[in-house]
Order: sequence, then C-alpha cells, then structure tokens
Amino acid sequence: MISWDRQGGSTIVLFSPRQIRWLRKHLTDYLHRVDRALGGHVDDPVISSLFGDDCLRERDLCSRFSRARAAITTLLNDLPDFGGVIVIRDGQHRMTWTWTVHELRIALAARLGLPSLDVARQSAHPSAQNTLMQWLSTVADTLAKAGDHSFVPECFEQ
Repeated sequence: MISWDRQGGSTIVLFSPRQIRWLRKHLTDYLHRVDRALGGHVDDPVISSLFGDDCLRERDLCSRFSRARAAITTLLNDLPDFGGVIVIRDGQHRMTWTWTVHELRIALAARLGLPSLDVARQSAHPSAQNTLMQWLSTVADTLAKAGDHSFVPECFEQ
C-alpha cells in the first residue's frame, strides 16, 4: 500500500523504511549502469532494454543517458535518510518520479530475466519477483494519478 496526499501543488508520498532502502539500492544500481553507458559501455542488458538494442547507433544517446542520470539523481536526492516521507513539488517533479520508477521496473525485469512486464498474465500464485513488479507498477500508477486528486477533500481541511 502506498500512502499519499496532496498539499497545494505538492504530492506527499509515504514509503516504509524498507521500501526506501530498496529504492535507494536499485536506483543506485541503475545510476551506476547509466554512468557506465555514458563512459561507452553500452553492452549491458539493462541499458539495452531501457534504451533499445540499437543504442550504439543513436546520435542523441549521450543526452538520453544524461537525462536519465539527472532523473535518477533527483529521486535519490528525494529519498529521506530517516522516515519515509517524500514531498513531490509539482507536476514535472511527479512525472520525473513516475517515469523513473517505470524505468526501474523495466531494469529490474531485464536483470531478473523476466519475459514480460505484464504481471497480471503470470501465475495465479505470485512469486516474490511478480509481487515486486506489481508494487513498482502500483507506485508508478499511483504517482501518475496522485497529483490529480486530494486524499482528503479540501472542504474537510478548514
């Protein structure tokens, strides 16, 4: 479960300390892979799944890697050292979170060798991998929609 609310233009998200640790670990891994790709090492299956198999031929690949690096760094900087409250300032910041979490899901699927991101069509007895993939999907979906609605209607805030 993901707890969230809106305060003005900000979206407030609450993760458990364990979820924060997991995000930090896997965002750091993703950042390391992007840094290696910026250094010319694009033979990584995670990088290929995120940026395409023909990533060596793209002219703007360096700028795509740089944008990914900036987005990952934003999320890492947002993660609290203690507690689990994250304040997402505005719509652009929320979309950075949404897309980066979605990319993290793609990266995880590539690392685990999963054939598909579609958890719903997988076994009726979910594995830990499927549960994790579903959680990441829920985080991305929640963030995408959270900015559109307040958890507590404004009429109750007075």
